[in-house]
Amino acid sequence: MNISIKLIYRLALVFSLALMAISCAEDTSAKKEKYEDLFHQVLDIHDEVMPKMGDISELSKELKTMADTSSTAEKYLKAEQKLQEADKLMMDWMHSFSDEFVKNKAKVQKMNNEELQEQIDALEEELSDVKAMQQAVNSSIENARALTK
Repeated sequence: MNISIKLIYRLALVFSLALMAISCAEDTSAKKEKYEDLFHQVLDIHDEVMPKMGDISELSKELKTMADTSSTAEKYLKAEQKLQEADKLMMDWMHSFSDEFVKNKAKVQKMNNEELQEQIDALEEELSDVKAMQQAVNSSIENARALTK
């Protein structure tokens, strides 16, 4: 009878450990999915903004030309400066994102829950940063277009 009780306890322990392992794996899987979702949200905003970099260059040239031939050059120069700031913001953001997330993306598959949560938190902050960059790019382009019409 003692052997049966010991066997039952061992089976219960093994079963409990198996359930814990499955639970942890599911939690890690959910975090990896959240990470991937955030990563793609950030990239989608980048992909929407990136084609506008050419617009910034063209509008910048137009504004410089207009400033050279206008008695009210200051408004054109300020708008051109905002375009340059937006361009720099985009370039700095891309460099930072690439260094922090793109180059390390393969490591995500091997991370534990705590490491994944840290990366998720960082990506949520990155999403906020990329939205701010998007706003700066869009508003500087809108302002420049209004002046070049």
